[in-house]
Amino acid sequence: MRQSDSLRVAEPVSWFVASNPGPLTLDGTRCYRVGDKRVVLVDPGPAMPGQLDRLEKLVDGRPVEAICLTHAHADHSGIAVGAAECFGASVAASVDTLSRLGIAGRALAGGDTIPVDGGALRLRALETPGHSADHLAYLLEPGRCVFTGDLVLGAGSSVVLHPDGEVRACLASFSRILSLRPGCLYPGHGPPVDDGEARVRDYRDHRIERHGQVVDAVQAGARTVETVRKLVYGDLAPGLEKAADAAIRAHIVYMREQGDDVPPIAGLDDSSPGPEES
Repeated sequence: MRQSDSLRVAEPVSWFVASNPGPLTLDGTRCYRVGDKRVVLVDPGPAMPGQLDRLEKLVDGRPVEAICLTHAHADHSGIAVGAAECFGASVAASVDTLSRLGIAGRALAGGDTIPVDGGALRLRALETPGHSADHLAYLLEPGRCVFTGDLVLGAGSSVVLHPDGEVRACLASFSRILSLRPGCLYPGHGPPVDDGEARVRDYRDHRIERHGQVVDAVQAGARTVETVRKLVYGDLAPGLEKAADAAIRAHIVYMREQGDDVPPIAGLDDSSPGPEES
């Protein structure tokens, strides 16, 4: 891997980290270029000063085949339209992502491919809801590297954002990725992961463990989302409480889907949507 002026390279993938660090974005959103001749951008990042200049430096005059989005959250997609206009490329994403953003583009379903370097490589779309309902990951072929967006991060854990995200869908997406025996992961936040299969297994096991903790809290008598969150997570920084509440709601909904006898939980059915970033 080479590093120069915050640009990282691990052929055939190059990236930089957007200047949007935070509790949910970690050190910032990773913005990727795939290929060396006719390239594809994956998650061009937030609409913020200097972002388009950094994308131009990343592209470095190469023709851009497409701008692929993992999902519609603004820290990944905010500058997609501006980048598409700058590079004369189309935006490619799930139908749901394009609809949420209110933009035209190439609608991708699972199995659809985007050529890279004139077809020498390709990105294969993988339907991976869970963090959000519109989420895609991308498998780089030939090979087993996966761009995981916010499904799996390079550090810490991701969040299932009720009501958009679902635990059942998240677990199914982990299984879908594991069936590919992934090698390197290129996440939306945090550093690349060399042993992708182990990381995805860890994420699956963590989600199952977290669900057990929520079940235990409810069975112990917790009757509000806030009380369950405090039992499961303990004390959190204020910037993380809303995301944790969204995850708690997702797990309680999954309890209902599993047929568990769930008593009324204050703050569940009268909740507002979770945070949009990460």
